[in-house]
Amino acid sequence: MENSRRISSSTFSYLFENRETVMNQINEMIYIESIEDESEIEDLINIYSEQLPDERTLSVTMFIEITDEKVLKESMQKLSGIENTIYLIYDNNEIKAIPEAGRSTGNLESTLQYLKFRFSGSDLQKFRNSTNAFIECRKQGYQEVARIPRELLDNLKSELSE
Repeated sequence: MENSRRISSSTFSYLFENRETVMNQINEMIYIESIEDESEIEDLINIYSEQLPDERTLSVTMFIEITDEKVLKESMQKLSGIENTIYLIYDNNEIKAIPEAGRSTGNLESTLQYLKFRFSGSDLQKFRNSTNAFIECRKQGYQEVARIPRELLDNLKSELSE
């Protein structure tokens, strides 16, 4: 399921979140951390629930896919502010990502960024009628585009509520 909701460019991948992907993340954390305390599980549910898309919104987890530790350390400062340079492009329209509040600092501290794309009424209709869509990073030195495959695009359109 997750692979059909993930798209990639050279440096980044983007996971379009829904109830199933968020539940998988919660279950994975419970398993990996061997969490049995119900209050800790409830805290996890509350934290990860923020990733669920809400009305007229697509929710995306952006992964910085630099696997070489040395290269990653050297890139962290250059990648600072990356979350403010991500756009959803569909046909001749675009929406700028809204990053998770309070996460941005002068130096990138996480290889995960949580983004939302919120549609106005007219933008939502244009998105639903679109035939091509991409996520584009416009950060200097990291300009990359990831195409959203037709099947995923159709799923995203059907998942958006008004």
